[in-house]
Amino acid sequence: MSKLKVIQVGTGGFGTSWLEIIDNFEAIELVGVVDVNHKNLLNAKEFIKNNKVEYFMDHLEAFSKIKADIAVIITPPQTHKRLALDALENNLNVFMEKPIAHTLEDALELLEKSKQYRKFVMISQNYRWRPEIEAVKQAVQKEKIGKIEYVEWNFRRATKFGGWRDQYEEILIEDMSIHHFDLMRHILGVEPSTVFAKSMKPSWSWFNGKSTATVIMNFENVLINYFGSWVTRGKETPWNGEFKLVGEKGVIELNDDCPSITFADGMFKELLPVPMEFEDREYSLYEMTEAIKENRKPITDIADNINSFAIVGAALESIKQEKEIEITSVLKGRG
Repeated sequence: MSKLKVIQVGTGGFGTSWLEIIDNFEAIELVGVVDVNHKNLLNAKEFIKNNKVEYFMDHLEAFSKIKADIAVIITPPQTHKRLALDALENNLNVFMEKPIAHTLEDALELLEKSKQYRKFVMISQNYRWRPEIEAVKQAVQKEKIGKIEYVEWNFRRATKFGGWRDQYEEILIEDMSIHHFDLMRHILGVEPSTVFAKSMKPSWSWFNGKSTATVIMNFENVLINYFGSWVTRGKETPWNGEFKLVGEKGVIELNDDCPSITFADGMFKELLPVPMEFEDREYSLYEMTEAIKENRKPITDIADNINSFAIVGAALESIKQEKEIEITSVLKGRG
């Protein structure tokens, strides 16, 4: 099969790292780049080896003038719905950075409207595709410690972004926690049912909104206690966070990205990371290209990923209403 042709929309900040990955990925060919900022377009050229790439400041012009298979959208979430729908309208598959959209309402609208098209919308949940995560998932699937009954999950970092992220009301929940919520679904293989959340803005926080939160969730019969902070003091966790999955026969842990099992009798076993041909964001691209070749929806298609984003929506609603929220209610748009 010939290489799939890609138009990337968004080259500021994180977008440049995607340009390098896409430009070097064997199964695809970067044919167009779009950004509303002229300086970003000029900067993008420094990251691209292919001198046949065309550059645009208008995504509709790029979509109509270039023959391509995929629109890769690396822009702020507020723009995702419009860009994705325009891509679908131009017969392009859509590959987007998380989250699906800025709000759950926009995400649900995009999901419904995307059903009108034969092309798919895939969300890059790249944290799934890491060797240490795959090792944990396989241990859970094989029931090495029996059924998981509760989970402790912590994420602590002190990161200064600047730009549009600083304007979020709930920066941790809205921007970061989707990675961990999606990992919970991926690892446990069960869906969320209820969410209760509280958040705060520590006095030293450099974000305008609340940057620290705790979320209590039920995933069917699994109780999860999640704590996260973007403005931590002291030792930081890796981006995956650190967690304990606890069952009758022991605990599966991830500390400093090293997975292990401690059995109830005290026996300790280190889990070896699972070798993967592609990892992280490269695996996301691999999954996208394989889905197109096999004429199937990708694993993190919008219809599946809406269940991860629903946890974000429920957490925000819980903070607002100060009560436990059922996932089914936010998926129906009732809150």
